[in-house]
Formats: sequence, C-alpha cells, structure tokens
Amino acid sequence: MRRLGLTAKIMIFFALLSLAGALGLAGALRGFDEARRVDAAAFSDIRLASSASLLSSRVASAALLSRVKADAPVREVETMLERLDGAIDGVDAARAHLISALPASLIEAHPTLDARIRTFIAFQRGIVEIGQRVSARAALLEAGAEEARLNVEEIVATTSGLRDELARRAGETAARAGERAEAVRLRTVLFALLLPFGGGLVALLLLRSQLTRPLRQLMTAISQASSADRVVEVPHCGRADEIGELARVVRQLSEVRATLNTREAEADDARRLQNMRSAELARIADEFEMRLGALLGEIGRASEVLRLALQDAAVRVHQISKSTKTAAASVDGAGAEARRTSEAALRMEDVIRQINAEVRRVSVMATAATREAAGTHALVTRLAENAAQIREVVAIIEAVARQTNLLALNATIEAARAGAQGRGFAVVAAEVKTLANQASEAASRIVNRIAQVDEALSHAAEAVATIGAGVAAVEQTGTEIATMVSSHVELLGSLGETVARISDVTGTAAMAMGEIAAANLQTVGRADTGAASARELDGRITALRAEAAAFVRRLRAA
Repeated sequence: MRRLGLTAKIMIFFALLSLAGALGLAGALRGFDEARRVDAAAFSDIRLASSASLLSSRVASAALLSRVKADAPVREVETMLERLDGAIDGVDAARAHLISALPASLIEAHPTLDARIRTFIAFQRGIVEIGQRVSARAALLEAGAEEARLNVEEIVATTSGLRDELARRAGETAARAGERAEAVRLRTVLFALLLPFGGGLVALLLLRSQLTRPLRQLMTAISQASSADRVVEVPHCGRADEIGELARVVRQLSEVRATLNTREAEADDARRLQNMRSAELARIADEFEMRLGALLGEIGRASEVLRLALQDAAVRVHQISKSTKTAAASVDGAGAEARRTSEAALRMEDVIRQINAEVRRVSVMATAATREAAGTHALVTRLAENAAQIREVVAIIEAVARQTNLLALNATIEAARAGAQGRGFAVVAAEVKTLANQASEAASRIVNRIAQVDEALSHAAEAVATIGAGVAAVEQTGTEIATMVSSHVELLGSLGETVARISDVTGTAAMAMGEIAAANLQTVGRADTGAASARELDGRITALRAEAAAFVRRLRAA
C-alpha cells in the first residue's frame, strides 16, 4: 500500500466505496426479488384456494341438480338432466384446472381427490345417459343412491379443507413477504445512511494520516532546512507516492544548502590564502622584473644586430630566389620550345602521311570517276539506240494493227454480203480482228516499256551528276593538298624561330646562374656575422636561464 501514489490511493478508496454501494444495491435488489417471489407464491396459493372453492361449489351444485323429487314431472326431470350435463362439464373443467395447478406436496397429501371427482363425474354422466337412453324415472332412481351422496360429501369436505389450507398458506406467505420487504427496506435505509457517513469518516482518517499530517511534518522539515547549516532529517522519504517525492526533494534541498554553506567557508579560506600568495608573488615578480630588465636590454641589442644581418641575408636570399625562379622559367621555356619543336616535327610527319593518303584517295576517286563516266556514256548511248529501235518497231506494229483492223472490217463486210457462204470467212475475220486487238495491246505495253526506258535515262542523268560531284571532290582534295603543303612551310618556319628562342633562353639562364653565384657569396658573409651574434645571444640566454631557475625555486618556496 505504501508503494502506491496518493492519487492511486484516493482512486482505490472511491472504487471501494462504489463497490460497497454496488454490493448494497445488489443486496437490496436481491431482497426485493425474494419478497416478490414470496408474493408470487401467496398469489398462487390464493388462486389455488379459489380454484378449490370453485370446484367445491360446482360439485355441490351438480349434486343438488341430481336430487329431484320422485313424483316430479318428466319435463322437469329432462330439464334437470340437461342442466346436470352442463354442470358436469363445469365440474370436469374445474377439476382439470385445480389438479394441474396443485403442487406435488398437496397432491401427495390428498391422493384420492382426483379419483373421487372423476368417480363423481362418471356417476353423474351415467345418470344423464340413463335418463337419455332409458327413462327419466330410472335416472331418478340412480341419482338417489346413497353412495353418490357420500361421495359428494367427501369431495366437498376435501375441497373445503384444501381451500382452507391454501388460504392459510396464502396468508402466511403474504405475512412473510411483508416482513421480508420491511427488512429489506430497513437494511437499505441503514446502508444509505451509514455508507456516506462511514465513507466520509474513513476518507477523513485517510486524508489525515496520508496527507494532512505528512504535509505538516514536511512543512516543519522545510522550515528547519531553510534555517539550519546542516542536513536535516526529513520524514516519509521511503514512501513511493507524491508525499515521498516531496520529502526526497526537501532532503535534497537540505543537502544542497549544507553543501553550499561548507563550500562558502572553504571559499573564504581559499580567498584569504590566495590574497597572501598574490602579495608574495607580486613582490617576487617585481624583483624578477628588475633583474631581468638589464639582461633583456643586452639581449635586445644583440638581437637587433642579428636581425639586421638576417634581414640583409633574407634580401639576398630573396634575390637568389628570384634569379632561381627566372632561371627555372627560362629552362622551362627552353624545354617547352624543345617540346614544341618535337611536336612540330611529329605533326609534319603526320601531315606528310595525310598528304600521301589524300593523294591516293584522289587518284582512286579520279579513276572511279573516269570509269563511271565511261560506263554512263555507253549506257546512255545504248539506251538511246534501243529507244529509237523500239519506237520504229512500235510504229510498224501500230501500222500493222491498223491494216489488220481494216482487213478484218472488210472481211466482215464481205462475209455479210456472201451470207451463209461467208460464215467461215466471218470467223476468220473475227480471229484476225482479235489478233489486231492483241497487237494493239502489245503496242501499249511497249509504250510502257519505253516509259521505263525514259526512267532509266533519268537515272543515267543522275549518274552523270554523281560523276560531276566526284570531279568536284577531286578538285577540293587538290585544294586541301595545297593547304597542307603551305602549312608545312609555316611549320618549318616556326621550327626555325623556336630554335632561335631556345638559344636566347639559354643565354638568359647563364646570366641568372651568375647572379645566383654572387648572391651566394654575399650570403656566406652575412651568415658569419649572424653566427657571431648568435653565439653572443647564447651566452645571454644561459644567464637568463640561471635567473629563471632561481626565480622558479623562490616561487616554489613561496
């Protein structure tokens, strides 16, 4: 329980209150249900008593109907039998309703009730059947039997006793239901009054023990921690709820305050010691400054001499560097020119190879152009001759076709004049006409062929144009060859210029090398001066080291 938070405890408390209320409500509902069941049992007993009373009254009514005077008229007896038949049905219905509704305990207590009623019903039905089959007088004789009267008395007595017993049970059940309902009502009222009072009391006690008292104790601990210089003991630090967290925070604040107080005291002591040490160090520093001043002045003068010497040496070195750079640049230029010369030679060789290749290609193209021109000329000539011959043949064919058509027409006319004798000649004329038409069609096909020949001639013209383009390409190739040759001449000229520049660069590099040698001599002299100054500076530095060592020892002793 201590590991739960305060909110969780409050929620559990209210959950328990709700559970108690739900249990009380469930008990009240269960009590009311039991009272309702008792009331239902009382109502069932009352209904059974009513059914028993109804059965008793119907049995008595049927028994009274069967008792008719012996000298009664026949009509009256018949009316009695009819009414008796209806009363018997009513008795049977009341019996069936009562027997079906009776509990097993009452049936066991009155085992002969159903048999007696059935016997009474059978006896009464027998009276009705005798009256209907035999005569009314015979029915009166049967109804006057002593056994029937005794049976009716037993039935009435049994049903009356059963009715009284059921009425008594119904009264007892109703009284018990009232008592049960009153007890449930009283318990519900008490629960409704005690639950809020008890819940409020428990809540008050829980709040006092779990919240109010711990908060007061924590407030006391906070006031002590704010005024004390030591760590204050804070209660409830072991709790896992919000009170425990607050207690641990107060504990941490107390520890922080105590730590701060301790640190402040230590800081005061440290500041006092630091002030004393600072005073001693200031005195030592002043003395050190006085002794070191003279040494530093001498070192300054020596360093000035050394600085001048080194500055002059730096200027000379700079000149040497520039000269070296100039020489390097000249050498690089010479190398570059030499590389360009080599590249020019290589390019010249490549150009010569290209010239050879171009010359060969021009030769091949010229040869091909010559062959193509010759072939084209022969093709055009042959095609022209063929076209002329074809035209002549077509003219002949057309003439023959025309003559043949005329002959076929004349033959047809002569055959028509000859009549029956010229029929064979007419057939021949038709064949000749057919041949003439075929010749005409052949002439049209030949005309198409001539068109194809014309197209071939157009192709020949295109070939001639191609030959012209090839000749133009030959001319262009010649131009390119001339250009390449001129470029070779320019390359040869630039090669000469490059060689001249190489010689100039070589001279410049020689002069730069002379300057480098002179500067080196001057650098050697300045280096000697710098070395002497450096040796003097070393002695001063040794003295400064001794003073510094003594100063360090005094600082350590302080």
